[in-house]
Amino acid sequence: MHRLVLCVAAALLFVASILGCNSTDRVSGEVRFHREVDLPEGATVTVMLLDTSLADASAIELGRDVIDDAERLPVRFSIEYDPGELDGRAEITLSARVELGDELLYINDTVHPVLTRGAPRNSDVSVISVSEFDQCVEPLRGQIHSSFWDGDLPDDAVLEIRLWDVSEPEERFVVVEASFEDLGEFPIHFELPYEGVEISRHHRYELEANIRFDGELQFHIPNSEWRRTVLPYCPDGDDLSIVNDVFPVSEFPAD
Repeated sequence: MHRLVLCVAAALLFVASILGCNSTDRVSGEVRFHREVDLPEGATVTVMLLDTSLADASAIELGRDVIDDAERLPVRFSIEYDPGELDGRAEITLSARVELGDELLYINDTVHPVLTRGAPRNSDVSVISVSEFDQCVEPLRGQIHSSFWDGDLPDDAVLEIRLWDVSEPEERFVVVEASFEDLGEFPIHFELPYEGVEISRHHRYELEANIRFDGELQFHIPNSEWRRTVLPYCPDGDDLSIVNDVFPVSEFPAD
């Protein structure tokens, strides 16, 4: 009986030692862009758990999760790590990158601390696009105002919108255009088609807006400086990224 007890105790110690040697924990969350975005076929999302305590030395990798063939952002991740490798005084952070083969598509540009120094156990990781362009998946919303007309516009009134890229004056081109009927009254709300539209923070844009009725051009934006507009990569939610005023052609001819 005594020998049996000793054998059971030894077995329990052996199991405990195995469990202790293989003790792991997890950090989880989502890799997120500022909006939902489809990823190209074959994209890979890599999230790493890093010890970034030493400013003058390379970060120490504590674990990683690789999501192959990720279809879209946000995407969930889960990283296993060994708690025994953690120093409570260390700075532990998450890093994420999205790649297509050797091409980097998205990367985090802010610090996401976890686990130590009062940081949360889990965290999402926000990434930005490394391309100067960002494919829009939401309509480009806008408003057209005018203080020169009260009440409804005529039933045959048509608003014509063109958004020009004027970054290279000699090679300006139309990014997107559309026309709208049933305008009602000012301010006129509109949404530009977004399929294939690319917007860059580094480019300059002009909004051309014309209103025609009675067979003639009646309102426009006469001065090129008044057409200038600054756009973000893509508008979010209900934010209006294009707002401008039109003026009667009879009083404000084109410059």
